[in-house]
Amino acid sequence: MAIATAGRPTKLERTLRALASLAPASPPFEVIVVLDGDDPPSRALLAKEHPFPLRVVVQPKAGAGPARNRAAHEARSDLLLLLNDDTRPEAGCLLAHLRAQEHHGPCLVAGTIVWDPEHEITPFMEWLAPAGHQFNFARLQSGARMPWGSVWATNLAVPRAWMLDEPFDPLFPNMGLEDGEWAFRQYRRGRWAVYVPEAVVYHWHHFAVPADYRRRAQEFGSAARYVVRRHPELGWRFLVRPTAAAAARLLSLALPPYWRRETLWDLDFRISYVFSLMRPRPSLGSQPAAAASGNEQG
Repeated sequence: MAIATAGRPTKLERTLRALASLAPASPPFEVIVVLDGDDPPSRALLAKEHPFPLRVVVQPKAGAGPARNRAAHEARSDLLLLLNDDTRPEAGCLLAHLRAQEHHGPCLVAGTIVWDPEHEITPFMEWLAPAGHQFNFARLQSGARMPWGSVWATNLAVPRAWMLDEPFDPLFPNMGLEDGEWAFRQYRRGRWAVYVPEAVVYHWHHFAVPADYRRRAQEFGSAARYVVRRHPELGWRFLVRPTAAAAARLLSLALPPYWRRETLWDLDFRISYVFSLMRPRPSLGSQPAAAASGNEQG
């Protein structure tokens, strides 16, 4: 298992505790934690004894993508399970991932990501996921192949060899879309992903109002500029279509039936995305990986 973390020891501790409570039938596993930038509180936590082999790697601040790449190089297993430091797996999560690999053969296996019921879940969070802009599982079918744009590296099993020969882009400018861009390259090579809802992780992140998520929407827009620069064929998906959708949503406010809070939430996200998409940022794609914004996946 691979966990990239940056300055969130409390959340990381809960994730490690959950790994210690996996189903008894789970096979032996090793955990590799990559500290994205030195983090004394997390380092102290990781120095404690754990009921599973744990290795700690420290890298200069570079972002989650390079941290995942580093974990793949350090791993000994042929299968790597990518988790966030704020996602605690359900007891049967690892077993579900392994059984999917046995059934489907080598592939990407994407599990379900749900809000952690041990923390407050606001109406805005319920709108964001599991059928919204954060994660949209409503369009996926259990056991079926899924589109590359729905591959999130928050709860994803991947053959280690695939990570080594097609790593995450180390120059990605910030969080957001780095896993989708990586999945696009994997699909281009004839590799694919399957959705396995039985592999569940509980996600701990709090969003009360649209303003709490606005920075993420802006990061998505900035990331989209970089993706299209690298893959011009994705211009329709990440530039044209989102801009048209934002304009359509804005026009819909002229009709009283659309005066709902969810409409305004959606408009807030789309406008933030488009404004960031259009804002000139010469450093995108040219800044060193160390300037990336960290592992805050949301």
